[in-house]
Amino acid sequence: MPDAPEPQRGRGKGKGKGKGRGSEDSRMWRPCPLLPGVPTVPPPRVRQSWELQQQRPIDITAEQEGEDDDIESYFLPDITEDEEMRPPLLEDEEAVPSAGTPPQAKKRKIQFSPSMGIIQATALPQNIVPAEIELLGFTPSSTGTRTALDSGRSNYSMDIDIDMERDFIEPGEGSEVDEGDSANMVGMIDNSLKPRRIDDFPMDLDSIAEHEVVEVIQELDNAADEVLRNVVGPETDLLHFDWRGEPENFESVREAFTVPSTGPTFDNADLIPLDVFFKIWDADIIAYIVRETNRYGAQLIRSTIPSKPNSRLSRWKDVTSDEILRFLAVLMLQSLVIDYVEREYWYAVIEELQIGNFKEIMTYNRFIVIKRCLHFIDNATLPVPPTKLDKIIPIIEHLNKKFKSLYVLEQNIAIDESLLLWKGRLSFAQKIATKRARVGIKSYELCESRTGYLWQMEVYTGKGHAHVVQDGEPEERGQESDEPESATAQIVLNLTRPLFDKGHTLIMDNFYNAPLLSRILKVQHKTDSMGTLRLNREFVPEALKKKTKKNMKEGEVAFSTTKDLSVVVWMDKNIVAMISSFHHIEVGGIEKYGYYRYKPQVVLDYNFSMGGIDHKDQMLSAYPIERSRNIIWYKKLFRRLLNVSMHNALVMFNHNRTHALRHREFRLQLAKQLLQSSRSAAPSRSLAPAARPEPAACIRDMHLPGKNTKKQRCKLCYSAKVQRSTVWRCTTCNVNLCIVGCYTVYHINLAQTPAV
Repeated sequence: MPDAPEPQRGRGKGKGKGKGRGSEDSRMWRPCPLLPGVPTVPPPRVRQSWELQQQRPIDITAEQEGEDDDIESYFLPDITEDEEMRPPLLEDEEAVPSAGTPPQAKKRKIQFSPSMGIIQATALPQNIVPAEIELLGFTPSSTGTRTALDSGRSNYSMDIDIDMERDFIEPGEGSEVDEGDSANMVGMIDNSLKPRRIDDFPMDLDSIAEHEVVEVIQELDNAADEVLRNVVGPETDLLHFDWRGEPENFESVREAFTVPSTGPTFDNADLIPLDVFFKIWDADIIAYIVRETNRYGAQLIRSTIPSKPNSRLSRWKDVTSDEILRFLAVLMLQSLVIDYVEREYWYAVIEELQIGNFKEIMTYNRFIVIKRCLHFIDNATLPVPPTKLDKIIPIIEHLNKKFKSLYVLEQNIAIDESLLLWKGRLSFAQKIATKRARVGIKSYELCESRTGYLWQMEVYTGKGHAHVVQDGEPEERGQESDEPESATAQIVLNLTRPLFDKGHTLIMDNFYNAPLLSRILKVQHKTDSMGTLRLNREFVPEALKKKTKKNMKEGEVAFSTTKDLSVVVWMDKNIVAMISSFHHIEVGGIEKYGYYRYKPQVVLDYNFSMGGIDHKDQMLSAYPIERSRNIIWYKKLFRRLLNVSMHNALVMFNHNRTHALRHREFRLQLAKQLLQSSRSAAPSRSLAPAARPEPAACIRDMHLPGKNTKKQRCKLCYSAKVQRSTVWRCTTCNVNLCIVGCYTVYHINLAQTPAV
């Protein structure tokens, strides 16, 4: 990198960098090539607004004796979150005292007047970035390129030094193992909320004492590499990697993006939010939900009412499409104003806590019974044995089809995992300590990098996971087979198959990336890829595997290239390994907190493009339609899918609009329009009074209720040994019955009883 100090051969650079005093350093160095427009000398640091606010006087008192024009002022030193970001102390400032000692502010005299204010004329020094780039002299004979393919195994994945740098479960990078594979792994993972900046990630294993976790990761990577070998076949030039330490060896360029236009596949100029929402949740899927909900409600009535005659299900009646839409609108409104006690949306404990008027939309009992009966498949048609996603698979398939048909992705796309919180018992629940939910239902998602639009998803069902067959894919690939379990390479190929040969750029983290996978995407499918890389993967150059925090100094860049791939190992605070199919070995710059920092261009592009899925999850977490507590897992997953569809509708609605709606405003308008649509579609009462029938016809064979003078025991409650009294009775049968529940059940049973 620019302005690096001249390396001293034969002498170490200091403690903690792996080069002791007096040790020989015979490596070759040269300055890193810079991108056009990147300054060769870092510009001076610019103080941030929050730093200037922190340097304001906190106590000003005029001197009682001495010079009248002088004012004593107490100043506190700058306190920043990061010691590295602390600005240099001024000449008359004292250092911050040690922990436990109260700070002693130093008095200093300054000239103060209303016109000139406080003036400090102290220039800040320039911050020179010490960094070098190492040229690794690879030759075709010394790279260890695999030539004999009969063994079926690469030497790289069989003999691995434990000191090699590997990206171990990066925060935010989704590198995790199944719960069944490594149950003891969770306690060793950093549980902090994940940042997405790659230079903050710990990527070495020097401090890890338990090497069993490393072995588990190695097994998963070997399984993914085996799938890649099966894809390319045993005899192909794709398995030959000629790594060299020469930047000129890399000749690949970025694929041309051949998609003529991106965005929604329909004209969204004159549409309202409800119109875009109905593009996803059309009349067919709403009618399907209504049909299956009514079928399941009838099944529950037959099995529940005989034992619980007074339950809410005793008042069940079939739902309509308008009722389902109002039910969805209630879910949307609940996510806008969160109340952890669902009943309080209808019945507030005190009047001051009343939220809206949900009673006008739907009664509380009706909402609860619809939520209970909500269903998405006929249980009689379930296969034997059933698969794990049968209860929700019709909704997943419908949304995947709609998401892909309604939107054309931009060039930059990303694959990552998303986790839906679920703490109950579930055979395929996953633990990912680096996610906010930590434990729940994991899904692999393909999203647009810029907007986070979810284009396709695949819910992971644990060991024996069966991939969903995509268009153009052989059917046998979607079935369970002898392929290694949790093969990430198969997941990548499965999700991106509809986008092949269009020039997309796929951004992935080190859970997926591998040299062979990047070459397959580039050569066979004209799809570029980039992202972080675990250096234990097959076909990674041996010289880069030996790079650790001990033998690299801060700012050092080591690289190796083939004709179509480049691998960069950069030492920031930790080891950062990147792979790309179109990035040359070049260095760019970025300003952060006033400092100008040099980073490899592939790192800058990755930080900019990888956050699409995190952006989507962040927006969804602000309006949680899926409540934290739910009894049935697939109904909570349905709520998550509804939430995701609202985010996708927002992306499509705002595409190419001059005045885009904010997230909350879009949800408010959508819920309001959904309520108006469902209410206006409901049949209205006729204004003309209906013709009255004869009085005798009204009362004939009718069992009308009447009131007693005092409460008496209900006949059905007495039979069920329930202590309950009522003032109501049937005037025809002369039987005391509870007006709610028992009155209806008694006469239904009476009508079904054959006459003697």
